[in-house]
Amino acid sequence: MSFSFKFDIPGAEEENAIKDELIDSGSKQLTKPVASYEEVLPRPEHESLHVDMEKSVLDLVTIKVEFLVGGQMERLLRGDILDAAEGNLDIVPSVYEGGMKVWECSIDLTEYMENHLNIDDETKVLELGCGAGLPGLLACLKGASVDFQDYNKQVLELITIPNAFANIGARVKKRCRFFAGDWSALKDNITPSQYDLILTSETIYNTSCYQSLIAVLKKAIKHTGSVFVSAKTCYFGVGGGTRLFEDALVKDGFFTSRVAFVVDTGVQREILELRVKSPS
Repeated sequence: MSFSFKFDIPGAEEENAIKDELIDSGSKQLTKPVASYEEVLPRPEHESLHVDMEKSVLDLVTIKVEFLVGGQMERLLRGDILDAAEGNLDIVPSVYEGGMKVWECSIDLTEYMENHLNIDDETKVLELGCGAGLPGLLACLKGASVDFQDYNKQVLELITIPNAFANIGARVKKRCRFFAGDWSALKDNITPSQYDLILTSETIYNTSCYQSLIAVLKKAIKHTGSVFVSAKTCYFGVGGGTRLFEDALVKDGFFTSRVAFVVDTGVQREILELRVKSPS
């Protein structure tokens, strides 16, 4: 497979050190209430933003996915997300969850989808913790209707929605929806059992979020649908990873899971496929 991209991938040391400085008592601590649910509607300024900004290209076998380079967005940021960017913080728990950065596992998932998943205009997709939204954008390019969720409204406005316009143009308004807020708020507001496919990458580093993530997956997925979780096997110094998430799935009992794909280079990464258990 030909798979090229025009941006820097963080090295293993940087990835292993993820979030250590964020939970250190000397780091800037930003305490915020749980993010509320909000649908973010595409506006003309979102459509024009991608025209004026530098873009990178994820070059797959049959499709190219364009996306904005997050670092150039700092001049447009406001409030606590700007504080995180200026402090070179990848994550600030409950404030900023890393959506301005393109993470390795989202690229893994996009590549896997191109090779292994059948997606068409009948497919209804949800991407959780979308950030730049590469997996969801690939689904859009294959004709699917896609809902994108990110914790931060600014990430959706400055990265996700402009990326969608860059790839599918005015069709964004008919085929995409965008939701800001945490997973618990999303669960309380979405229609049950509506998605054929749910995608999420780099979202299981924090074990305290597993319960809310699993809850929204259970409500949102069709009984015949599939969930794909792309993540590192272990997030050193943080505690999360694919093994611990599998343990949480077993304890909950709603899904079966299997390791669908493994990346052994650098920090080991995996893609898990979740399916709803058949009735006994």
